Amino acid sequence: MKKRLLYISGLLALATANSYAATSVEAFVTSHSFSNILPIKQLIEDDWQQAPEQSASDAFTQNEVGLRTYFNNFSLSISQRYDYFVEANGDTAQAFYLDRNDLALDSQSEYHAKLRLFHQRSNGIKVGYKLNFDRFSTELRVGYWRLLATRESQLNGLISSDLNGNIAADAQLSEFYSTNNFLKRQNSDDWQTQGSGVTVDLHMRWQPSNNIDISLDITDLYSDYKLDNAGFSKGRIDTDGTFINSVGGIAYVPLYRGIETTARHNFELPETVNLDAIYRTDNLAYLTHFTRQGDINFYYVGVQFESKDSTTRLLFDIENSAPEIQFHNKWITAYFSIDDTDIDQVMLAKLGVNVHVEF
Repeated sequence: MKKRLLYISGLLALATANSYAATSVEAFVTSHSFSNILPIKQLIEDDWQQAPEQSASDAFTQNEVGLRTYFNNFSLSISQRYDYFVEANGDTAQAFYLDRNDLALDSQSEYHAKLRLFHQRSNGIKVGYKLNFDRFSTELRVGYWRLLATRESQLNGLISSDLNGNIAADAQLSEFYSTNNFLKRQNSDDWQTQGSGVTVDLHMRWQPSNNIDISLDITDLYSDYKLDNAGFSKGRIDTDGTFINSVGGIAYVPLYRGIETTARHNFELPETVNLDAIYRTDNLAYLTHFTRQGDINFYYVGVQFESKDSTTRLLFDIENSAPEIQFHNKWITAYFSIDDTDIDQVMLAKLGVNVHVEF
């Protein structure tokens, strides 16, 4: 992390007085959601209508809305962002599905639960500076954020069921939070609910020849958020407690043994990398696009059509079989991608709109 900061400082030290554009203002909205656990709509609504894939592992949604202005080499933006990440395994997803649909767990199986929930919501301001060189440009944006809500929960353990449908569990829980938490712990001014954060983004453009363009955008190249006095719980959840229920059977009472206190919470956001390579011919341009969100990769191929006043791109996500369309002209930049026409079955969705006016 220190090496990254030194690199960033070096880029800033190269600042020159070259102007790259007149004053302009833009409003933007971006959203990228993906899940290989369950369709996005069902996951958001906690409505598990279908069994998850055994390979279920990740889901996320990243959203930002804001305003940005450019003046000479400088940019200034204000925005609100919301990030939510889920990491799980097939056993965890299957157990959730059975529980949500009042179905019994397989008494012959032992479920190895592994779950991580992480989200943050914040308002922020970014200041950027752009350097222009011959066939190359780079812009660095530094953001300061007011952290409004966060949660980082991890649950690991074993879940099983007997022939009577009684569930037994033994798991380790660890979580930081500003509000919502697994144990439904209430805040009576015991911990802080707001914090702060710093992010750095990098944007680069390179044209090695007249018919080749390469662009690289890294969001959250560096990030450091903190909540000095967050709610914190850590301990063991098991079903060692038992009692005889009203029909004479054995029932299990989940017990939590651990601490409920406060602690400093520092966290980073996963990088989002977007890399484009375009090769132009006389009548058409061919392009490849790569996105990496954390540990998840997306690969695209496509074509680009250029006219006097606009540019249109048609891309295809190879792994997720999802088409994407992008459009750009003097006033608007937009993109849209979805992997299924049935909204209840969508596993990938991307939407971005940028309206810009130049003075």
